[in-house]
This record gives sequence, structure tokens and C-alpha cells, in this order.
Amino acid sequence: MSARELVLGTAGHIDHGKTTLVRALTGTDTDRLPEERRRGITIELGFARWQLDAGKGQRLAVSIVDVPGHEALVRTMVAGAGGMDAVLLVISAEDGVMPQTREHLRVCALLGLRHAVVALTKIDRLGEDPSEREELLELAREDVRAELEATSFADAPIIPVSATEGAGLDELRAAVVGMIRGLPGRERKGPPILPVDRVFTMRGHGTVITGTLLCGELELREGSTELTLVPQGLGRQPFSVRVRGMQVHGEEATRSRAGTRTALNLGKVGVEALERGDVLTSGLAVVASDRLLARVEQLDFGARPWTRGTSLQLCAGTASTAAHLVPLTLADPETGALLDPVGKIAIGPGQAGLARLYLDVPLPIWAGQRLILRAFSAAHMQTDGLTIGGGVVVDPLPERRQPARRVALARALLGDDASAKVRALVEDAGASGVTLEALTLRAGVIHAAKLLGRMGVESGPLIELGGRWFARALLEPLLRAAVTEVDRFHAAHPLQPGLARATLEGALAQAGPSAAALRTAAVDLALARAQLRVADRSGSLARPGKGTLDPNDLPPPLHDVVERYRHAGISPPTLRDLGEALGLDAKAVLERVGVLQRSELLIKINDDLSYAPEAHAQLLTAVREHLAAHGELDVQALKGMTGLSRKFAVPWMEHLDRLGVTRRAGDRRLPGPKA
Repeated sequence: MSARELVLGTAGHIDHGKTTLVRALTGTDTDRLPEERRRGITIELGFARWQLDAGKGQRLAVSIVDVPGHEALVRTMVAGAGGMDAVLLVISAEDGVMPQTREHLRVCALLGLRHAVVALTKIDRLGEDPSEREELLELAREDVRAELEATSFADAPIIPVSATEGAGLDELRAAVVGMIRGLPGRERKGPPILPVDRVFTMRGHGTVITGTLLCGELELREGSTELTLVPQGLGRQPFSVRVRGMQVHGEEATRSRAGTRTALNLGKVGVEALERGDVLTSGLAVVASDRLLARVEQLDFGARPWTRGTSLQLCAGTASTAAHLVPLTLADPETGALLDPVGKIAIGPGQAGLARLYLDVPLPIWAGQRLILRAFSAAHMQTDGLTIGGGVVVDPLPERRQPARRVALARALLGDDASAKVRALVEDAGASGVTLEALTLRAGVIHAAKLLGRMGVESGPLIELGGRWFARALLEPLLRAAVTEVDRFHAAHPLQPGLARATLEGALAQAGPSAAALRTAAVDLALARAQLRVADRSGSLARPGKGTLDPNDLPPPLHDVVERYRHAGISPPTLRDLGEALGLDAKAVLERVGVLQRSELLIKINDDLSYAPEAHAQLLTAVREHLAAHGELDVQALKGMTGLSRKFAVPWMEHLDRLGVTRRAGDRRLPGPKA
């Protein structure tokens, strides 16, 4: 039977015996640095493997993360705590609850940990007298129980132990096994997320990183596995890394599952390119972001409310940076629901709310990620530490919006309905639309494509256009605007058959911001509903019943032009000739001739030459008869058979080539496919 794998983290004040207890339980000294051994305190994260027998043939493969207890190293503690499944809270029976005991407890609770065992250490120092020792032990228990009472660890078992003498270790093991039985499993679906907590080089292997796999699975395929490194810090871009080898809980492996301590041997990348705080992942889950939307809470001992511009230290995963907070609204103290924003917002001690956070440097962020918020200094530092709050990421890459819109979106993203999250993001994007990639990342929904497929059916609320998703309801106002614009055009240009499609879509863009694909779709919908029609061969758009020219009832300005061309026969006027004859300027001539060309009442030969349809047909018939009889045609032959001057004959030859009636062969024309 395979062992269940999980991560157990220590927590507690400095010098309460965390590292000594881990060594007694596992045989591993987690203080690996020379400075740690010289000074006798933990400075960096330490790791140990602990195999436990859970009974009934079940084994537990526990990775212990030993964290430093010094007040100056809480950020390091948070980096280790982010991957824990449960906590081993270590409290000295001599000293009782201390400042970093409280701070570590709060960090664990803010990170969502709900399972703990308390090791009441150093009981061998409580004196020789058994009755006195028991009395002191009971006082220590009461102290601990009082501290835990208002936390999620209120029912945690408290086990007195002596790591040096071995007393209580069996009972502690049993308590840990019992706690583990009640632990829920990790989420193994979706992309893997592995925050890096150590980077080093191993002789003969190269670069190695370690971390706790928070969700998903990693599989080492034959050859190599590609992952994406999402970095923290300024000026660093995500890049691909190749995984050459893997260890899980200290043993060679080809697969790592959520909740396991994992080491990866990376190829062709140096240690200088990686650092604690980076994240290894694949797919669309993590983004390097310097702004985020989060539901935050301030602990009740805070000294002042969080207002616009409040500076805090933000810890996310194994990374940290300074952040500036902008409160958007408060949460209802009874239900936790976000309230409508009213007036100037401040999140006071004991309150929760929605805030936008601006980070000094980009960090790897994902939807649903737990955050720790710490003060840079405070009067309560000596009693409670600097951790004064926490939160959860609502949107890792928020757009600029008014507070009310941000709050409305956050309500949907904080809910459990994945479809509602996706739809809310699409509707919030408005006329700009949003890509599938952005939806997956911002909603934290791994099956966003499937949900979009359901909502994007013909009668559904969403529509996909040009690789972006929109609310279908946006088409209606654009459609109405398109119809209004065409009506306006008809009123201003009664002689024109219609408005060019590109001009219409350009006018819609001027009316308000919208994606080009959305404007195109709105015009297509107007055509499908017969609210617009194609008026001519050039694709001009008109309203039904308008822009149509009746050859037998043309408006006088157009009738005069057509008659000139009909009477001219195969020797039509140039545009200049026409303007002089009718007393029109060049612009008026171009407008009227263009209208007739698009309505096929004149046939365009080139920019300056057009024919009445009857004359055009007469010449085509003559050309086809000549080609059938002689097999070729040149300019002289065309002039001879039609009487055309060279001014007309040369453009006509080129026109015949375009029609496919002829094809050029030097100075001659041979029969074309439409001869």
C-alpha cells in the first residue's frame, strides 16, 4: 500500500525546542548551516523526513518543515508555512506562550491551517518534585488552552514531551497520526504550483530547487519535462525550464502529487537565474503581478486602521515585498459579505474588506492564494509580533475600474459558482472583451473553456469573437447605433446607394470604445435580421427600401449623367468632359459616377472611363466574335473593328484582361478563360 504524503510544519517561539524535537522524532538535525550550529538557533528553513505507521497497513510519509522562531525571521517562517498541511506547535512548558508563539499561530490561521498538535516541551526542566512538576505542567496547559481558545486550533491535543529524555514522544506520534487521519486531501486537478524555497547546486547534478507542491501533479516524462518559471522581482521575465530529475520526500521519483516536498534537478539554468519566491508551474495558473485585488482582514490588536496608501509588508507563497493598500469596501461583520462602498473606506482593527494592493515589485500570484500582511514596525511588536492581518487573492490581474464595479466583480469571484465567476469577468470586460487565457488565470477556474462552450451557444449569454469573449447583450446597442448611422447617411447623401462597411464600423468605434470584432459582429447581426442590406457590388450598406436606384426612375442629377453615356455609345466622355458638359465640379462628378458604377448603371473601365451597359455589352460581343474568328487580338485590330481611338482602345485591352476575356502575350491578346 502506498504511503500518504503530507507536510507538517513546526511553529513557535525561539528556543522552545523545535529543532531538538524534530531531531528526536526523525533523527535529522535540520540546522544545516554552520552559523545555525554555532549560535544554536534556526536561521533558515530546515527539512526532515518522518515515516509513521498509521496502523491497518497504512504508512505516512511526513515531510517536516522546521521554521525559525526569531522575531526577525518571521518572513522565512511564512515562506515555509505556506505549504503546510498541519502544524506542530512547539511551546516550552517553562516559558509558556510567547510573542512569536502568538505570531506563528496567527500566521498559520491566516494561511488557512485548521489542524494542529501542541508539543509542550522541556518538561524535564520543571523540577524534580513530581507534584510540583505536575502543578507547573497544568499551569502551562491552561496557558496554552487559553491562547488557543479563540482560534481554529482550540481542540488541538496538548502533549507534554521531553525531547532530550524521550518522555511523551510516543504519545506525540500517536496524536500526530490521529490528527492526520482527519486531514482533507489536497487538490490534485489543474496546473501544478510549486513555490521555490531553496536553490542550490549539487555536484554531478547541477541546479536543484526544492519546494512544497501546493496543488496539481508533476510527472517526469521520458526525456524531460518542461515547466514555466514565474519569477519575482523587477526586470525578470517568465521562462521555460527543463526538469531532468525529481525527488519526493528524499527519494528518486517520477511523479509528485500535491502536498509533497519536491526537489527538481533543472537543466541548462544556473542558480543565479533562480531564487526563493519564484514559482514553477505549467498551464494558466500563476502570473507575475504588481497589483492585485484581495479580500483582507486586520487582526483585532492592530494600532490603526488601514486607509488609502497604508504601507505593509506582503508575504505571498515564498516571496515577499512592500505593498500599498487601497481599501475599496468593508465586509459585513456578521455574514462576511462585501458591503456596497460608501464614503471614505478604512479597514480598522478586527475588520475585513476588499482592497487593491500595489506591490513594489511583481510577485508570482494566483487566484485564491493566501496572503500574510505585516507591519514594518508597531508598538505591539514585543507582545504580538508584526503580523497584523492576511487575506486571499480575489483577482491576480485586475483591470482599472470604479470601486463599485470592483466590488460587484469581487462578490462573484469570491463565490463557489465557477460559471458565475467566468460570466462576471466577461461582463466586467465590457466592449473590450477578454481572452480565454485571462479568464482562466483571473477566475482560477481550470475548466473555463468548457464553461465558455456552454455559455457561448447561440442562445447563450456570451459570444466569442476574434479570440475574445463578450457578453452577447453588447451587440444590441451597437446594432442600433449601426442602423442609426446608416439612416443618418441616407439623409445626408440621398443619391448614394449606401455607406461603406469600413466607414460604418469606424463610426461605431468613434461612438465609444469597443473591440473591432464586436463591431463587425453587430453589423453582421443587423444584416442577418434584414435591418441592413448590401446595396451594391462594393459592399455598401443600406437600410431596406433605401439606397436602391430604379433605372427607369432615376433622380434628375443621375438621369442626366446616364443619358450622356447612353448617347455617347462606344465613345463615352471622360470625367472632365462630363463635368464641363453638366457644369459640375470634380467632386460632384466623382460622386454621381461612383453611385452609378456601384449600382451597375455604368461599367467602370478605369478611373477616367466608363460605359453604359449597352455599349459595354456591344463591345464585348464584337471582341468575342473577333477572337473566335482570328484567335488573337491587338490594339490595332481592336481600333479597326470598333472605330475606337487609342485613348479608348488601350484601357479596353487592359479591362478585357481583368475580365478574363483575353490574356496578354507580349503585344497580343489571346483568348482568355471567359472569351
